[in-house]
Parts: sequence; C-alpha cells; structure tokens
Amino acid sequence: MTRREIIKYSTAALCAGCIPDFSIGANVKRLDLSEVRRRISAHFESLLKGKTYGDYTTGLNTPIDLYASCDVAIARHIMGEDIPGSLSANKRTEWTDYINTFQQPEDGSYIERLNHSKLHGNGMTIGALGVIGGKQKYRVKLYEDFNTVEKLVPWLEQINWATQWNASHQFWGGIHCFSMSRHCSKAWIGAVFEWLNENLDEETGWWRKGVPHTDRHQPLGGSVHILPMYEHHNHIFPYPHQVIDSVLNLQLSNGRWLAHERDNVHVVHYLELDALYAFRYMSRLAPGYKEGEIAESVNRYGDLVFDYWSNPQDIWKKLHPHRILSIVGTFGLLQQLAPDRFYDSVEWSDIFSDVKLYDTASVEV
Repeated sequence: MTRREIIKYSTAALCAGCIPDFSIGANVKRLDLSEVRRRISAHFESLLKGKTYGDYTTGLNTPIDLYASCDVAIARHIMGEDIPGSLSANKRTEWTDYINTFQQPEDGSYIERLNHSKLHGNGMTIGALGVIGGKQKYRVKLYEDFNTVEKLVPWLEQINWATQWNASHQFWGGIHCFSMSRHCSKAWIGAVFEWLNENLDEETGWWRKGVPHTDRHQPLGGSVHILPMYEHHNHIFPYPHQVIDSVLNLQLSNGRWLAHERDNVHVVHYLELDALYAFRYMSRLAPGYKEGEIAESVNRYGDLVFDYWSNPQDIWKKLHPHRILSIVGTFGLLQQLAPDRFYDSVEWSDIFSDVKLYDTASVEV
C-alpha cells in the first residue's frame, strides 16, 4: 500500500464514530437531507444546458464557467454520489475534457477562476477531476515556487498572514495539494509542519503568531485552509482546545460567524462552514471538551439554516454554484455534527475533511 493510500484509509478509520452527536432537545426542527439532495440535484440538472456533459451554467446567463463545473462535481460527491458509478465513461470523459479546456499548457494553471488565484483554481480542479475519475491534461508547474525544502520557507513567509482568509487559498491549492502528490517527499512534508507549528499562536490556535489580522474573519477563514493538511496526514495539531474556544468566541449573537455580508438573507456562507469544520475536527482531537457549548452553538446556527432552507421561494437558486457548494458542505457538516437533526440514509462529507477531494496523485500527469 502506498503512503497516500495509508493516509486515506487510516484517516477514514480515525474519523469513524469519533465525532460526538451535538443534536440537542426533543423539539428541535429536524431536516431530511434526502429532500435537500433531491432539490439541489434537480437545480444542477437545470444548469446543464451545454452540448458537452459538465458544461454547467451559473443560472446568471454566463456562457461558460469553469468553477460552476467543478462546484457541481464536488457538491454531487459531497452529497454521497459515486460519480464513476453513476455516469457512463463517455460522460465522465466529456466532463474531464471540458474542465481541461481551461488549462494552460505553459504552467498547467486553469483560467476563468471566479477572481480566485491560480492555486485556488488548481485545488478546485483537483477536487473535481478526482471525484469524476479524470486527469489534468498538462503538468502543473505552479508547485515549482515551493516544491523543495529550500524554497518552502521563503514562500510561506511571503504569504500575507494579516489577510490570510484569501491568502491561505494559495496554501490550500498549493502546499496541501502538492503534499498529496507522487512527487512530494516526507522531508518536505515534515518541513511544512515544522514551520506551521512554530508559527501557531498558543493562545488562540490561529496563524500567524505575532501578525495582527486585518479583521475578525481572517484567522478562522484562513486557518481552515491549513488544518485539513494536519487531518489528511494524521499529523498532531497541538492546540484543539484553543481553536474551539476561538470559534465559540467568534460566533455572533445572531448565530452566525460572518459579520459583514451585504445580503443578510443568505445565512449560509463559507465562514460558517469554516466554523463547523473547526468544531468537527477539533472535537475529534479533544473529545469531551466544551461539548455542551459546542452543541448549543451548532444548534443555534442550525436553526438559521433550517429556516433559510424552508423559505418557499428557493432563494438559494439565485446563487452561483460556488456558493451553493458552501450550502452543500454546510449540510454535510451539520449531518456529521448533529446527525439526529440533519439526517439521511446517505452519508455526506464536506469540502475540507474529505480526502478524496485532494487526490493529487491520481489526477496529476
């Protein structure tokens, strides 16, 4: 068994049955996620209007959209679909080829990235192609900026840790994805964790120690793009209590974590997903720690999500598929954290804990 396979199966074994059920109260509003799956799947089907399978529109009259294609693939996987088993080989080839029409031969990056960085686009395509069963067309040369121990630390130092929510996308689609590559060494992975641990704030569990953040959202939004590397490599994260405390303290009185969204109607956002993932992972590392407070926090936000989804106008359909992906991932985490309340016969995953979304070795050429 290869190193990557060992990581994949040992992670699955560790995760099974070790997350507490934070469902509380006999009278809480319960949601059947099979109905959520049905409605979201039907909406995705309505966006599939191109001649090529995988050419998903956004619902906003956008002619082509790489992210919509990747978002739908990842979301379908998170909702429990085995795409290689549910689609014909021809459809999966069409989908793969469509995604790869956006890849540039010069450096292997993908254009049309929804204003995200090249490395974020790389992470999205690795996730999508991995669950479809496809491969990238060209070799990704973006890793060459940091793919040796000598180049690693200078690259990590140049990240803008004050605005790390956005800047950490480079870590997520770069460092993390390369760490799952066939071309990555154990020494390089060890050097990454050495730098990360040295720069962790012992009081908060956030990065980067000694660097003030530009606003309250940066440490949570940034750290969750780094934490999955600890989880997928089964590397000990040293401060789970502090992260739990930090996430609890960051929650607003209205139940959300995001404070400045212009449209407060859409209460499901990536920062809320980030908070739920932090609870999920840290509660596994620190079983029993503040379970009651976590349960209250999860269910308070769960009430918002239930009411949002129950809106008969289906306002979520107006969102870009990238935002719908955040809704899918949020439901996946709510099922993992409160399975008695957010229930389904199918097991959902999420965008951070699911190691299948980081299968660089199978996707790279």
